[in-house]
Amino acid sequence: MTRLADDRRARVPFALVGALLLVGAATFGAALSTQGPARVDRDVDAAMDRTTAATTTALRSAIDEAAHEAASEPVTEPANTPYGRLLSDDTPFRDALRLRIYRSVEERLSTTQYRRGDVTAVASLPAATTPPELRTEMGRIEVRGVENGTALRVTVRNISITARESGRVVASEERTRTVTVSTPVLALHDRATTFETRLNRGPLDGPGLGRRLTARLYPVAWARGWGQFYGAPIANVVSNRHVETSTNGAVLEAQREMFGRSDPAGRRGMERAIAELGVRDFTAATPVDSAWADRVLVRPNPRRNDTGTLPGRRETEGPTENRTISVDVDPLASHAAAGLRAESLQSNRSLKEVLRAAYRVETELRTARRQTYDEPRPEPEEPGEQWSLTDVSETTTATVTPGTGSTPSVREDEHRLDGFVRNVALDRRVTWRWTHENDTTTTSAEWTERYRIGVTVVGTYAPNGTAPDRPTRPQFERGGPLNGPNLADVAGKAERVLVERRGGRDTVATRVASGELNETGRVVYGDRPADLRPWTNQNLSAFSERLDATNVSVEARGVATYAVNPPKRLATHLRERRSKLVDAPHRYRGAADRARVGARVALLNATIRRLERRSAAHNETRDRFEAVLDGVGVDSTARLRRILDKRETRAPSSRSTLPGSPPGGSVGIVPRGSPSYLTVASVGHDRATGVPPSRSYHPLSAKNVNLFAAPYGDAADTVAGSADESSGVRLRSGAQTLRASSADESSASRRRLRQSVAEGVDVIRSRSRRAIRDETSLGRREAEAAVAEGVSRWDRPANRAIAASNGSLAEAIAIAADERASGTEAGRADRLEARLDATITAARRSSATRVGEEQTADIRREVQRRITRRATERAGKRVGERMNETLEVTPAGLPVAPVPGHWYATVNVWTIEVKGAYARFTLRTRRGGPGERPGSEVQYVRDGSPVRFDVDGDGDAEHLGRDERVAFETGTVVTVAVPAYRSGVGDVDGNADERSGTWPRPECTSWSGACRDTE
Repeated sequence: MTRLADDRRARVPFALVGALLLVGAATFGAALSTQGPARVDRDVDAAMDRTTAATTTALRSAIDEAAHEAASEPVTEPANTPYGRLLSDDTPFRDALRLRIYRSVEERLSTTQYRRGDVTAVASLPAATTPPELRTEMGRIEVRGVENGTALRVTVRNISITARESGRVVASEERTRTVTVSTPVLALHDRATTFETRLNRGPLDGPGLGRRLTARLYPVAWARGWGQFYGAPIANVVSNRHVETSTNGAVLEAQREMFGRSDPAGRRGMERAIAELGVRDFTAATPVDSAWADRVLVRPNPRRNDTGTLPGRRETEGPTENRTISVDVDPLASHAAAGLRAESLQSNRSLKEVLRAAYRVETELRTARRQTYDEPRPEPEEPGEQWSLTDVSETTTATVTPGTGSTPSVREDEHRLDGFVRNVALDRRVTWRWTHENDTTTTSAEWTERYRIGVTVVGTYAPNGTAPDRPTRPQFERGGPLNGPNLADVAGKAERVLVERRGGRDTVATRVASGELNETGRVVYGDRPADLRPWTNQNLSAFSERLDATNVSVEARGVATYAVNPPKRLATHLRERRSKLVDAPHRYRGAADRARVGARVALLNATIRRLERRSAAHNETRDRFEAVLDGVGVDSTARLRRILDKRETRAPSSRSTLPGSPPGGSVGIVPRGSPSYLTVASVGHDRATGVPPSRSYHPLSAKNVNLFAAPYGDAADTVAGSADESSGVRLRSGAQTLRASSADESSASRRRLRQSVAEGVDVIRSRSRRAIRDETSLGRREAEAAVAEGVSRWDRPANRAIAASNGSLAEAIAIAADERASGTEAGRADRLEARLDATITAARRSSATRVGEEQTADIRREVQRRITRRATERAGKRVGERMNETLEVTPAGLPVAPVPGHWYATVNVWTIEVKGAYARFTLRTRRGGPGERPGSEVQYVRDGSPVRFDVDGDGDAEHLGRDERVAFETGTVVTVAVPAYRSGVGDVDGNADERSGTWPRPECTSWSGACRDTE
């Protein structure tokens, strides 16, 4: 067998096999390298993917750029142009941002491409130029804030990605991309918009400037108003200086609430303004030299809190509005006592009737009849047949003799006054008349009745006064505190009215026997002791003083807003304490004791009735007060109370950053205003860089109206108008104006006013003389002399009229009359004073004492001008010497009802309106957290400039709209109440309607041509 190694048949050399393998491999590789479609696909995929990735980067850059531009020129009001109408009226800023994003993305994508081999891939959006095209393309863009507004998430729909090879499209698709960019542009705009909205809110519209302005002005008004009341030289309680600083403080608080911090320059300006205002207030009306103020004012403390107030102090807090006013009954009880004593006054139950009611006894005759002998009554007998009975008549003859036995008994609560017994025989005869045809005849018969008659005269003590029901002992016998007869004389009086006036005892017994005694009761009053009335008057005087001293405490704030009705509270208080005040004993010591208590109850009831009338008057004046408020836009006292209740007193939030998670991160926002402090004065470029050079700007306008600067005039007369229908000024107001005037005022007007006041005093003198004669036994000459002596204590008509208003005149006349009294009338000056006080009060309410309104107004205007002039002339003198001479006698405010007459508080109201705008308002922030690149600050600017943007790419910017200034307009109302009398409360410097800035054209805050005439 041949070995394989030796067998050479069909054997191929290995070299040939190797060559064949090499050639085959080369051929196969060449074949693979020439497969075109597979290679192209790989290049296209790579190019498309790389282009899409580059698109994300381009989008981020484009969106960031668009956001910065939109923030630096925010569109808040679209223009009425073809391109401006691309923006909606509701969301112009977001629409402008979408438009900018579209244009920026479209430009960036046009340069974004990737090349792989012969394949080039590009991303693009349609190049829209016309408004319809742009509106369609803007629809591709969706924007929304994320991470609490610190980042912007943008979705761009249908981005075209196209791949070309040698100019031929080899692949195309549309992709939607969503990217998130760390820019707080939406948060800045939204917060700026909300900030402006809050600045424009009224006190009842929600948290905002209106509430914070109320909170700041309210304690200022109360502190200065009460300071004025207690004699501080304050001529203008709420001035526009206070409105200005309060507005700026409230704006800074609103900034901190919205942005987490306030404008640093604004805080410094606020600190200086507060300090300068303090100096101005301290020096009252003295003009303050600014250079001198610079030396006096302490530089702002760098260690201040974020709202510009000193650490640990808040201007919005002030305890003064929590004061209470004590309202007492005085002098109503004294007036009621005078009314009780004056029997001629029909409005009150007289004291005479009250005392008489305690001696009232109801008497009656109680009878008993017993028949002792009785014959039957005869029947008629006909005189013959066919006779007819036509008439019957009877006659009775009585025979009365004294009898013995008991009389009718009395009940336990009754008293036996007298009694008697009689035997009565009644001899009766009856006659019958008969007729037959034309004939007439009579027949008769007789019979006898005998009766035993018992009669008791019964008396029941039945006082019909108002004293509480208590047992009274003794009653029908002498005794009690005055050792008077009580009802002991009632028996004789009852005998006279019940028996003697009926013909005597025999006649009464006969009428009882015959059944003819019908009415048996009569009311009898016992005799009152001579010293009962003086004794009761003395007790009433002490009791009226106690009632007059009764008081309730009411919140001054409630009085200022008519939220409380003090007379009603007093009436309720007296009712609740009725039992304790009357202090009735468990058992009256005779009728006199009961009369005393009845007089106390009558006085208490009369006082309560007067309080109820005052309560009704209070409600009436509240309605008229509301009419005045409605005229200035406040509507009602209820709205006024809501404004004060809703004031924002809490401290703003201390959070200084806008929190957010990556990619946004926390963001700090710093607001900056130009000017930083909004003043009513004109400012230029040197104080506010937002104002162009050579221009002026009015950042703030204010209107501050004091409704009741005088206790008369349009507003006060509206409130007091229905109290009586007479025209003119109340005597006290005219007298105070006359006393405040001086010889350098118009002599003719002053003479007329003096004559009018003197005539009013003459009316009071006449009625006082009449009251003295009614109350005492003094004659006409003695009464005139007493009045003349009392009036002579004051040497001028103005002082006499004021004395008549404050009660001094009544006291002086009463003392003079008491000195002329004699006998039992001496020593009754207090009682006479109460009567005179009531008489003078009634006189002052009448039209006879009203003072001419025209001459009063003329003099008051001159007085106010003199106050202002002298305040300026005496700038170097002490404040008290400068102002006290007029402030003490110049009244202000509205006396709370009843008007006119006695009042318990004086109230005043200030309505405040403010309108302002920043020339430029900027929000600056750095995006995200630590590690952000330099230049990442976003600046949001509102300066009122037009916004232009090259929308169609032709190189010319189109007008899109305007970035409106941050502007506001709001207002509030504050009210102050002080106790009655003194000079009241209000602005007495002659500037009740204070307007600052460009008012009455508050819209002229800029340098526009239409407003230049106000600069």
